[in-house]
Amino acid sequence: MDLAQLTGRGPAFPVVPDPRLDLRSGGDLVASAIRDILLTQPGERIGHDSYGAGLRRFLFASNNLATRTLVREAVQTAIERDEPRIDLEAVEVRTDSLDDTLLLIDIRYRLLDEPDPRSFVFPLYLEQEAST
Repeated sequence: MDLAQLTGRGPAFPVVPDPRLDLRSGGDLVASAIRDILLTQPGERIGHDSYGAGLRRFLFASNNLATRTLVREAVQTAIERDEPRIDLEAVEVRTDSLDDTLLLIDIRYRLLDEPDPRSFVFPLYLEQEAST
């Protein structure tokens, strides 16, 4: 099976008004789907109650090992459940060295039937309470 048959073809997200609809395929479509999983809250999609990582629940969490572990587990579980076109190799969550409100979620995976590894880094900002 070639990559286009495996991954399919679909519109890029977010969809923008343009007479030339931006269609993606292959690895670009899968990367877009991973981003969609990370940005979606479970229950947000009709008919897919468990779809999504639900990362918004961490927005006001402290940047500590416990939070980073919970984020990693949520991302890993959601991707393994919701993205069947890849073999997930690793999910790592680390703090940005310059901004302690920023978590960097590093996702390493392979497309099925493709030997080359891929990487996707997603920034998650933790809102800090305003000091008064």
